[in-house]
Amino acid sequence: MKSWQKVIVSGASLTLASTLLVGCSQGSNAKSESASSDSKTIKLWVPTGSKKSYADTVAKFEKDSGYKVKVVESEDPKAQEKIKKDASTAADVFSLPHDQLGQLVESGTIQEVPAKYTEDIAKNDTDQAIAGAQYKGKTYGFPFGIESQVLFYNKEKLSAEDVKSYETITSKATFGGNFKQANAYATGPLFMSVGNTLFGANGEDVKGTNWGNEKGAAVLKWIADQKNNKGFVSLDANNGMSKFGDGSVAAFESGPWDYAAAQDAIGKDKLAVAAYPKVTIGGQEVQQKAFLGVKLYAVNQAPAKGDAKRIAASYKLASYLTNAESQENQFKTRNIVPSNKTVQSSKEVQSNELAKTVITMGSSSDYTVVMPKLSQMGTFWTESAAILSDAFNGKIKEGDFLAKLQQFDKDIAATK
Repeated sequence: MKSWQKVIVSGASLTLASTLLVGCSQGSNAKSESASSDSKTIKLWVPTGSKKSYADTVAKFEKDSGYKVKVVESEDPKAQEKIKKDASTAADVFSLPHDQLGQLVESGTIQEVPAKYTEDIAKNDTDQAIAGAQYKGKTYGFPFGIESQVLFYNKEKLSAEDVKSYETITSKATFGGNFKQANAYATGPLFMSVGNTLFGANGEDVKGTNWGNEKGAAVLKWIADQKNNKGFVSLDANNGMSKFGDGSVAAFESGPWDYAAAQDAIGKDKLAVAAYPKVTIGGQEVQQKAFLGVKLYAVNQAPAKGDAKRIAASYKLASYLTNAESQENQFKTRNIVPSNKTVQSSKEVQSNELAKTVITMGSSSDYTVVMPKLSQMGTFWTESAAILSDAFNGKIKEGDFLAKLQQFDKDIAATK
């Protein structure tokens, strides 16, 4: 990453920076003119396939601000990689999944959101969405959507009451899951369901993972026991939807990305969506949790090269892209579940079964854990998936569960 000087470190500094820049320009008009040659154009990276949906929002911003916006579609998961490679030539404003926030802050690539916007976010967005936009207690991103897995089920086989309990689902019908090749994104939150933590209570403590206890061992035992559960159907990455379609599986957990496929598999009239069920682990009934993802826009100050007006305009653009009107539009055009509380409560959103369920999951820490933002998550994905799979496949003996998890805690804490 090309190094660059952090000209502005907080919203409160914008006015001061403007004053300083004016003072400098008196000493060098040529330098000032050079710095402002392209200062009226802001580069914006939006999610792939979303450019058209933002056209009206961008046009309104251009009219209100006097700035032009160059809109480029970019893959969100690669935002961090592309910006850290050379922040000075990257976008002024960009979309990203919230779990990249920590590394971007630690590298100095993005700075704290100005106070007036932080206040708006605190007032308008859900607590879980705000947590996703923060790092170490400060706000660095503008939330515009939330994402969580939910329970899909065939309502001809299970009732809304049945799906409140995993035990009821598997006694009356069948549940499909992939523990053979476990995905830690889907299965890992079971450890938080029993009260353990991943990188501490707020997901920001490298040494705060505590899976190596009796509760954690009980989770591995529960996973291993599913092999002998007649109501559990072991799936792989390729056969889940076909098993749902042929009736072998009556319920499974996945995200909104599988909604259309689930409708196609059993028919729109048969498909229902619910929040995660309660599950009994180690003799205790607990609410099963999922990871929560928060969709954000953030500002990269480097391309502005110290132009305080352009930086201020970039923050204004980020606020336009994430305000209530824009979130309403993103829900209508792209099915993005809003993070704005007012938009969430609208008739259009509340009448959508999938959106309403995602909101239920994402509006309470009872149902979701905001995915941690630390770089150590890379190690987590790999090592936890191996432990989860090995427990189900019998590669770890029950007597070794506790020791294996205690070593896991140490390995995660030691990751740099």
